[in-house]
Amino acid sequence: MPLKKKPAPVPWDINVGDDNYLKEPWILKKGKEFITIETDRHNKGNFYLQKDDEKRLSISALQAKMTYHQLIEFGYKLQKPRRKKIRTQAISNE
Repeated sequence: MPLKKKPAPVPWDINVGDDNYLKEPWILKKGKEFITIETDRHNKGNFYLQKDDEKRLSISALQAKMTYHQLIEFGYKLQKPRRKKIRTQAISNE
């Protein structure tokens, strides 16, 4: 009998300060394709979903959660923000 794994939490359910916290918008990428998920500021509880440069769709929280998990199963990866490079200056002791 296969064990059912508990699905990973979606990025918008993770709080500030948690290890896996990512700021909005959340971008899922696979090859050259990318899908952006962000909250709808006018309709609380709803989300916007947009693939590449196509039309943006308004979806419910449940639809967003299910879509996110399906995209992960299809091989999309959640893109993490790039870290800023810190330049160090050479200090000479002359």
